[in-house]
Amino acid sequence: MKRIAWMGWILVLALLPACASKKVESSVDRGEEESNPVFERGLKALEQERYAEAAQIFDKILVAQPGTERDLIILYNSAAAYEGMGHCQKAVDRYRSVVRSSKGKFVQLEAQSLFRMSIMYECLGQDTKTITSLLDARKRGKDLPYETQVAEIPGRLAAAYARMGNRDKALEYFNQASEGLKKIVSRTNNHRQKELLGRTLFLMGQLNHSQRSAEARPSSYMQSLSMQQPYLLQAIEMDHPVWSKKAAEDLKLGYENIWKFQIESTEDRRAFYTRGLQVIQELKRIRLPGAGSLAGPLFADLDRTEAKLNAELTKIAEINKLTPAAESREGLKRQGRLVDPAVPSESKPKPKAKR
Repeated sequence: MKRIAWMGWILVLALLPACASKKVESSVDRGEEESNPVFERGLKALEQERYAEAAQIFDKILVAQPGTERDLIILYNSAAAYEGMGHCQKAVDRYRSVVRSSKGKFVQLEAQSLFRMSIMYECLGQDTKTITSLLDARKRGKDLPYETQVAEIPGRLAAAYARMGNRDKALEYFNQASEGLKKIVSRTNNHRQKELLGRTLFLMGQLNHSQRSAEARPSSYMQSLSMQQPYLLQAIEMDHPVWSKKAAEDLKLGYENIWKFQIESTEDRRAFYTRGLQVIQELKRIRLPGAGSLAGPLFADLDRTEAKLNAELTKIAEINKLTPAAESREGLKRQGRLVDPAVPSESKPKPKAKR
């Protein structure tokens, strides 16, 4: 096996159907030892999004008590493969093992694992743990990419707090994320700016696995989409050949999934559709006219979604039965005994007045 020298790691972004994962590959001292073909095969499978194959490869070379740099890299990449397959709990277990086994020795791996773990908790609908992991990752911010530290983490914190109904905290972190984006712009030259901003904005708004599969709670789904969609729209308006297209696909899917939720309660369904209309209006208000070639078709789809939501709300209003008390008030027939109108008795001749 090759000896892994921790001279620096390479983070290669592999975009998944469900979420963004990162494989970790260390630089290699190839002076005296041959490379490990199994490890290299796992990295290639992960990069090419063959996640089941990558998980199988990395799991074969895992050790029971990981402690070395190489062990933890293998464990991390195994987690990334399970993340790619949408096996969120399995990925959480792997990422958590990286943090516990590192014990402060490999801070970059710990920081990245905590960040990825937060996204997996988000996938599982465990927002309290999502926030805790994000805050822990933020404490190790100097060991994360700058854009993750100043923009992605506060952006995801904003969405998590929104799902929990804490609007004040959500707005606080939303504003921090906006300031972070400004910092990225100020320190990035024009040549790299479009690529970096497009990617960062997409990752800030990207749908997680439970959102993609419409398995989230309906109420939290809309709250989260409300916070995520400004980033996706800005990514679309960047008109980048890769990130704008991915952002448009995510935002379109976010609204298509409205119809996958099976909500039994009429009142809950009315609230869900009403919130959907509100979120669409929020997005329309921040649209930049004429920005991005993909924005036009997206908003045409949103117009159709809006019309369908209005139609569904009309149906709900028509089929919603009145309560007995309301029927009593609104019905044409009133309760009580019908009484025939009094029939005047036959008139008798008036007695003649006495003289």
